Amino acid sequence: MSNKLWILGCAFSLLLFSCKKDDKISDPLPIEPDYVLPQGNASQAANDRIQQLYDNYGSYFLYNYTQKDFVWVQYTGSSAGAIDTAVLGDPQYAEDMLKFLDDIWLQFLPESFKKGPAIPYRVFLADTIKQYRVGLRPPLTHLFFDYKISGKSLAIAGMNASLRTMTPAEKVAKRNVLLPIIFNYYISNGIITLPAEFYTISDYATVPANPATSPENMAAWRSRGFLPSSYNAVTGAPFEWYYSYLWGNVTTYLPTMRTNDVNAYLLHLMQRTDAQVADFLAYPIIKKKWDLLLNHFKNSYGIDLRAIGNTTYQ
Repeated sequence: MSNKLWILGCAFSLLLFSCKKDDKISDPLPIEPDYVLPQGNASQAANDRIQQLYDNYGSYFLYNYTQKDFVWVQYTGSSAGAIDTAVLGDPQYAEDMLKFLDDIWLQFLPESFKKGPAIPYRVFLADTIKQYRVGLRPPLTHLFFDYKISGKSLAIAGMNASLRTMTPAEKVAKRNVLLPIIFNYYISNGIITLPAEFYTISDYATVPANPATSPENMAAWRSRGFLPSSYNAVTGAPFEWYYSYLWGNVTTYLPTMRTNDVNAYLLHLMQRTDAQVADFLAYPIIKKKWDLLLNHFKNSYGIDLRAIGNTTYQ
């Protein structure tokens, strides 16, 4: 017998005689949850709601977490790179924050959708989200944000006393900032898909006249099925997504044109009331694209985008 076979034989014998019938296999180690609920000093109602959200949807709504939790997706970069920080909110406002998120977001999602990946695994409730900018002096050392998305985590700022003095208009404005970001998260992660037919209705190839140059050109722009992409925060004046360079090279810029187009529709569907969009819907192509998206979201995901756009607050 070779040395190798002898060694293998000895190893097998040791294994055979060391495992008796009455030897017990150890119980598997328990898997500890990532976070222990309740977290602490919020109201009983807030802690109960957070527990319910986790039990129903498997998502943690957290008001007590570390900076490492907040920036759990790591990026490499130079020492001059941006540094994001979450300032924890006062737990006394946790219940107000949860009510706010219900009002502007969760109430519009059906149960079947929320039980899927619609609610990120971790939702960080923050007072402030700020980004340190190296080399600048106060008051320019930080930029402040309403949200931060990192992987499957969403952080939302504003868990502070402002929740108790927020006017209906301010709540609508905050909703109009946060919901497009959340829906973009859905689209970019394949949680929601958009109908391909939307992009076959309008003509992206023929170069249009600049809609800003005359009422006739604006009417022609609308007749092709195009909506404003944003509105001036002070004057309310519409801004069109027409850029002359886009139309000079359809092969290169077609994806950009399509993105601009569908984003303009989602803005109006989710942010503008029926009264504010009535004039646009008089154009047949706009109405066709509008109905296509509206019905797609209703039939595929149970989401009524017009319920969002028409909602006002007390």
